[in-house]
Amino acid sequence: MKLIFLFLLLAVAAHAAPAAPAPATLSKEGDLTTLTLKPDAEERLRLKIVPLARRTVPATRLFSGEVVRSLGTDAPSSAPLLGGSLDESLRVADLQAAADGRILQTQTQLDAARISLDRAQKVFESEAGSVRSVDDAKSTVALATAALSTARAQRALLGAPAITTNSAAPTWIRTAIYSGEAALLDAQANASIRPLTATAGGRSAAPVHGPLTANAATATIDWYYDAPTDLNLRAGERVAVEIPTSASRTESLVVPFSAVLHDIHGGQWVYEAVAPHTYTRRRVQVSRIAGSDAVLASGPAVGAKIVTDGAAELFGTEFMTGK
Repeated sequence: MKLIFLFLLLAVAAHAAPAAPAPATLSKEGDLTTLTLKPDAEERLRLKIVPLARRTVPATRLFSGEVVRSLGTDAPSSAPLLGGSLDESLRVADLQAAADGRILQTQTQLDAARISLDRAQKVFESEAGSVRSVDDAKSTVALATAALSTARAQRALLGAPAITTNSAAPTWIRTAIYSGEAALLDAQANASIRPLTATAGGRSAAPVHGPLTANAATATIDWYYDAPTDLNLRAGERVAVEIPTSASRTESLVVPFSAVLHDIHGGQWVYEAVAPHTYTRRRVQVSRIAGSDAVLASGPAVGAKIVTDGAAELFGTEFMTGK
């Protein structure tokens, strides 16, 4: 009886369900990212390799800028700045027309006062007038002269005509800087200007001593830069402005931006040549873009041979997404 019971136990154990698989398996990431090419395939890809370098790159801060048109005839002028709004241009044009009218009115008054003074002096010389009439005429001329000077000064504050068929008004980039951050930036250095749709390839723009404008509601002050002529910017357009910091330059790992690849999860990678015909995908972290270069917060060691041209083809070859 005991033998029969033992036999049944062994039979049940033999037909029992297999053990559950392990919840996870460990794999080395380095073993999964190495790619070996055949010599003829490598020749067709025409890969370009550059060494990873550590260079001094200006530290910058990114801001939003607005393209404006200055109506001043010189840089320090406090004349109005026009964006892309027609209402703004019409409002300034209306003020300019009113100022021009005041100049014409006071000029006419001055001409009439001079005629009256000349007449009073002739009458006095003919012994038919009085000294008082001459003095009154001189006072009228002085008042008209002062009024004309005031009208001209008021018109000068409004700058060049706002609406004209061929305006030579300079185009500037107005950038609002938070007051607490202004001390961290280099106000004398050139900024890098680029359209919002561009991720690299900014144009250098020199600072301009424009009007001292600010916005108390947002605690910002305005900095001005000369708009690059080759970007064909329109008044009112928004652009990206990179301003160097006053901390001079920082030394960082730098690779061409074309060498950096992005996977579907947002990971950033580069390919390193580790042996003949052998390339390993290395993880990097891009801190910022400086022109056509990518400044890395972390990456391979200095001197690593990084693939630039052909990196996308290697990526497609590894994941079998290329042609």
